[in-house]
Amino acid sequence: MRNKFLVAALLAASIGQAAYADTARERLDSFFTDVKSLKGSFTQQVFDKKGVVTQNSSGDLYLSRPGRFRWVYKKPEPQEMIGDGKNVWIYDKDLEQVTVKPVNQAVSNTPIAILTRLDPPGSQFNVQEIQGGSGLDWHQLVPKQASRDFKYIQLGLDTAGNLKRMVLFDQLGQRTEITLNAQNNVPISGSTFYFSPPRGVDVIGKPQ
Repeated sequence: MRNKFLVAALLAASIGQAAYADTARERLDSFFTDVKSLKGSFTQQVFDKKGVVTQNSSGDLYLSRPGRFRWVYKKPEPQEMIGDGKNVWIYDKDLEQVTVKPVNQAVSNTPIAILTRLDPPGSQFNVQEIQGGSGLDWHQLVPKQASRDFKYIQLGLDTAGNLKRMVLFDQLGQRTEITLNAQNNVPISGSTFYFSPPRGVDVIGKPQ
């Protein structure tokens, strides 16, 4: 009889874990299919392959799916990356330089492309639930087609389905950790994603 109770308890526990995993995966998919806009701030740390911090930065982010984003670095140096749906503009204020590329060349199969798509990540990535701590649901995304830029990305969402953490692992052994403080589905003016190079700056590349 005791063995029967033990088996029943183990079965119940496994069913509970499976249900939790399904719920966590549903929240992940919902973030990519139901969230049309994202607005807030971020902090970012870059670690070398020995785990030493090589860069600290922070700023604001704006996202409108599909395809449009504005990533504004305020510290330590001002820089902006703007995706208007056709092109990606990178504006370095200190260098007075703008680089522009068609969006399919600039962000195809990169971490920013993950955030700008409006479809479940399973269509482009092999997704696995992992343990990551901080009270978040963590998933690891490995691109189905190898990327020259990064090996995989880990996403941490809270129980309300808000993206809170991103950890990127690149091909050189570096790790980038991004912490987000953002709101989902808030109104964002379309002009946020418009960029015109300031007069006098060098422009490298041609927009579509």
